[in-house]
Amino acid sequence: MKRIIYLSALISALLFVVGCGSGFAENGVYPSNKKMVQEAKKDITEITYEDFKAKLDNNELRLVIDVREPGDFEEGFINQADEETDEFPYPESFTVNVPRGSLEFMIDSKKYWDDDLMVDMPPKDELIVVYCLSGGRSALAAQTLMRMGYTNVKSLRGGYKKWLDPSWVVVDEVETDDGG
Repeated sequence: MKRIIYLSALISALLFVVGCGSGFAENGVYPSNKKMVQEAKKDITEITYEDFKAKLDNNELRLVIDVREPGDFEEGFINQADEETDEFPYPESFTVNVPRGSLEFMIDSKKYWDDDLMVDMPPKDELIVVYCLSGGRSALAAQTLMRMGYTNVKSLRGGYKKWLDPSWVVVDEVETDDGG
C-alpha cells in the first residue's frame, strides 16, 4: 500500500512539474518564437558587452561566431579589419560566419573549418562567443552548441546592436521582427 501511495505521489508531482512549464503551450509546443528564445536563455550563459570586450582586449578569446546570414555579415561584423590599414582590432581573435540555419551541420565539419573558414575547428571545451543582431538567434545557437557537447559557449547579450552602440539598452523582451 505504501508503495502505491509513494508511486501515486511521484507521478502526481511529475505531472505537475511537466504541466507547469511557463514557456510551453499544450503538447510542448511553444506559443511564440519569443517564448522559445526566452526558454533557451534559461539554459545558456550570456556575456555582457563589457565582459566580451575585456576578453577581446586581453586576448582571452580566439573564436567568435556570427550566426547571422552571409549578407548581414558582409555588411559588417565584430573584429572587422580596418578598411585603410587592413589590420584587425583584435588580431588574436577570429570572427567567422556560421549562419544559424546551417550551424548544426557545419560546426563539426573539419573540412568546412579548414577550407571555408580557414580557422582551426574549436575543441568542445574552448570558449566560443556567438552573436546575432540582437540576441535571439545567438541564444538558440548557444543552446544548440551546448546540446552538441560544447561546454564553454556564451551568447553576446544584445548582439551586434550592442557592439555597434554600447549605450543601447538591452531589454529582456526578445526582438524577433528583424531576425533577432
